[in-house]
Amino acid sequence: MADTKYLLQRHQTWYVKVKVPKELQETYRNTHVVKSLKTQSLTTAQHLRHGVVQAIKEEFQVKLGTLIPAPVIEGLKFRQEFLKATHSMKDPEEAETHREEVHSDILDKVIDLERSGRPEEAAIIYRVATTDSPLLTDTLETWLGEAEKNLTKQTAYQYRSDANRFVGWAKGAGGTVIADVTKRFAGRYVSDGFPDQSPKTINRHISSLSMWWRWMEKKGFVEVNPWGGQSLPTKRKKGAAQVTRRQYTTEEITKLLMGLEARPLGYLFRLGLFSGARLDELCSLQVPDVVEREDGLWLSIKEGKTENSIRTIPVHSSIRPLVERLVIEAKAAKGNTEGWLFTKLTPGGPDSKRSWNVSKKFTRERRKLEVDDPATVFHSTRKNLIEALEAAEVPLHTAKLLVGHERDDMTYGRYSRGEMVNLRAAIEKVRYPEEVMRVL
Repeated sequence: MADTKYLLQRHQTWYVKVKVPKELQETYRNTHVVKSLKTQSLTTAQHLRHGVVQAIKEEFQVKLGTLIPAPVIEGLKFRQEFLKATHSMKDPEEAETHREEVHSDILDKVIDLERSGRPEEAAIIYRVATTDSPLLTDTLETWLGEAEKNLTKQTAYQYRSDANRFVGWAKGAGGTVIADVTKRFAGRYVSDGFPDQSPKTINRHISSLSMWWRWMEKKGFVEVNPWGGQSLPTKRKKGAAQVTRRQYTTEEITKLLMGLEARPLGYLFRLGLFSGARLDELCSLQVPDVVEREDGLWLSIKEGKTENSIRTIPVHSSIRPLVERLVIEAKAAKGNTEGWLFTKLTPGGPDSKRSWNVSKKFTRERRKLEVDDPATVFHSTRKNLIEALEAAEVPLHTAKLLVGHERDDMTYGRYSRGEMVNLRAAIEKVRYPEEVMRVL
């Protein structure tokens, strides 16, 4: 069998095809780079491919910031010697200090390069070797290490990807050390570094880099954040309507209650309607989180999007049988060693969220049932509950306690934790139209 690794034939002409690293696919707007070898001969293509593939992979490395140009490498070697060298005399009889001697070696190299017609390389070597400014990569891992403690894995991955992309671009644009990144240099990146990408995408990159520079500003590496004011204005495409999330209509709720399979989507949807809990909060429930009190069952939300998300929610009498059934099934389920209330959920995404895959499945099943308005998502059930609470004239501060919103006023927000509020009475006031209640 012929060796066609990295090769692709189209209309008798041979091409190389190289997979783009995942973190660069947004930049290339494709999963593969395809380049013509301009030959119809397989033998010739086999001979030519290696150099082309190597060049493509080196381009990836530059963009990822993992390939350092030769002048920078040489400058780094001099820099290491320069920083180690002291101002003491190498020999009492010598006129030069250690550092002056290394500096002389650097100048000799720079002069040789300039004489041979390579002034740009000379400038890079001298700047990298003698500057007091740290290299761009010197602070990157420290910043990410500190930032990752308070970020989701998905956000941390995005920061790393955006930062590495910039470092790769900067090296190609003559930026090696932090001091090179001036306001003008940052502006060049915004203008030239994102061909054919949307302002929204560019602004996300700017936000990531701004976070990095804000950290460096706090640590004393820089005086000014060059990314401030670099964001681009965004506007909707002509004729495109802005999507505003809304609650489900009575007809949509009825369709979903009747059409979704009971486990887990139907049960999750019912719980969402009567608890206002977020999807990930529900998927993260364990059997001990279902608490029996004198007045009935309660759900204990132990983690959430914000500090206010941590709360206990009374189980509405309409869905108590459902919750009891879930507890019985969870206790009997084989292999459910962690006691998940919703068993058989497969975690997914960078943060291994139990809601990751079920969220995608909910969207697919919802569309099959022709509930496909992009303005509705699972989160819309929170809007439905809040609307029902308002219709039942439940006080605003009580509603906030139930759904986990901040109570930000001085009186209740600061001086009360809401522990004496009758949340059970409030949740039992929730009623949906009769056609909804009939199919619960």
